[in-house]
Amino acid sequence: MEFFLRLLYNFNMTSPSSIIDIRLDKLTYGGDAMGRLPDGRAVFVPFGLPGERVRVRLTEEKSGFARGEIIGITEASQERIQPKCPHFGTCGGCHYQNLSYEKQLAAKREILRDQLARIGKIEKPPVSEVVASPHPWNYRNHVQFHLTKEGKLGYVNARGNGVVPISECHLPETNINIFWRDIQFESNAEVKRVSLRAGEEDELLLILESDSP
Repeated sequence: MEFFLRLLYNFNMTSPSSIIDIRLDKLTYGGDAMGRLPDGRAVFVPFGLPGERVRVRLTEEKSGFARGEIIGITEASQERIQPKCPHFGTCGGCHYQNLSYEKQLAAKREILRDQLARIGKIEKPPVSEVVASPHPWNYRNHVQFHLTKEGKLGYVNARGNGVVPISECHLPETNINIFWRDIQFESNAEVKRVSLRAGEEDELLLILESDSP
């Protein structure tokens, strides 16, 4: 329920003419769920799950497809779970936290099979089961943060048009996760990006990027 409320809070209200109810059919490469508009065009929607009936605000329309944002879920998938991260739905860094890890692996296998069949023209591609990672969280040894106007560290938002400040992230390795919280900048800092890379024996590489000499 918290995730549904965040979706409603973070998406702008628009005219009823751009809002439509659809059923989502499958997950696609890139993290979106795909459904069909009444005219047959595919519509790609982030943070949805196959089988769900959702109310979507169209944000982009082309002759062959459209993109949209969920403003309400009228029929949720039984496989939907509460995301671990409170920023899921606003941050653009993760796509599948609303699925269990086992379901994520199965979804990625089906996406690969679809890509090989549809784009590669391989009939019934033989794709094995995805090998599960022993560490589904805190596995990344390199992270790049962007800065808000106030100097807060964050990630590019789900819309790709801004930066959302974060208070936690469950992807970086532990030593990165401990260190980044102590990095602070003033609001007028000319630093645009901050990168952290973990090495051996808990060593960290800190990179500050700026357009200013």
